Amino acid sequence: MWCPRPASLLWLLAAYIGACAAAEPGTIRTIPLRSHSLSAPYLDSDMQSRFFDFGGDTIIRADQYVRLTSDRQSQEGWLFSRLPLTATNWEIEIEFKIHGQGSLHGDGMAIWLTKQRAQIGPVFGSVDRFEGLGIFIDTYKNQRPGVVFPYVMAMVGNASVAYDKDHDGKENEIGGCSARGIRSASVPTKIRITYFTEKSLTVALQYKAENEWSDCFETGPVPLPSVAYLGFSAETGELSDNHDIISVETKNKYINKYSSDQAAAGAGGDSSGASGDDAIGKGEGRGGRQFRQEKEAGSWKWFFFKVVVFGAV
Repeated sequence: MWCPRPASLLWLLAAYIGACAAAEPGTIRTIPLRSHSLSAPYLDSDMQSRFFDFGGDTIIRADQYVRLTSDRQSQEGWLFSRLPLTATNWEIEIEFKIHGQGSLHGDGMAIWLTKQRAQIGPVFGSVDRFEGLGIFIDTYKNQRPGVVFPYVMAMVGNASVAYDKDHDGKENEIGGCSARGIRSASVPTKIRITYFTEKSLTVALQYKAENEWSDCFETGPVPLPSVAYLGFSAETGELSDNHDIISVETKNKYINKYSSDQAAAGAGGDSSGASGDDAIGKGEGRGGRQFRQEKEAGSWKWFFFKVVVFGAV
């Protein structure tokens, strides 16, 4: 008769406990959104990107980066998603690099979630009086005393308010932080933006050490237009820098309201397809698919439980 080793039983028990914990109510889960993610080689066989458009002075080196501007004067470049980001709650993690020659440099780059897309303009290479969210990584200080640059800040536009460029967005800022060292950092530089509708917007940075995140700011609810495209842009003026996008990873986030057993029971009794999860991205399906995921999680829990009990006997 086969007798399982104690170590095997411990491993199975740990797996069972992990499966239970993952399905507990209140757990925040994520689903990768390929349509709003980007990584090398960036282009397909037709030298196009399936999900992103680019223009202006943007150039792409397929094995290294999407360069929004080169280290030359008077450049503007952009990269925008072809599809709007319809997820209700989401997280975007971007690896980027700002670098160049000389001791003076500028002007900076922006991350957008806006109704407008793919247009050249005066705000870090994109349009002013935009509708939606702009997050700016500003590397050149104009007139903002008492603030250390580079500076990261967010602004919400309503299609009528102009960006206060002369004062580096002081009048527009809803949250921000100084990020001295983010330019030409010795480690991969990243920004992570987490958004929960009607709840919060959070921004964190990695530039001091790898896998060490620094909180930049957190705000309350931030209104976004019903149709918002993910984009990136940069500009140079008399001063210049390379502004590179290395990778973009976007995830839909949702909160599990019920345990897997409750969700599976609900799937059997609710013909309407209503989900037991809160705030699932609109583009990811609100109906039976999530129930199937929960039901599968419950099946795995039961499988591990039977194996552990059988082994113990």
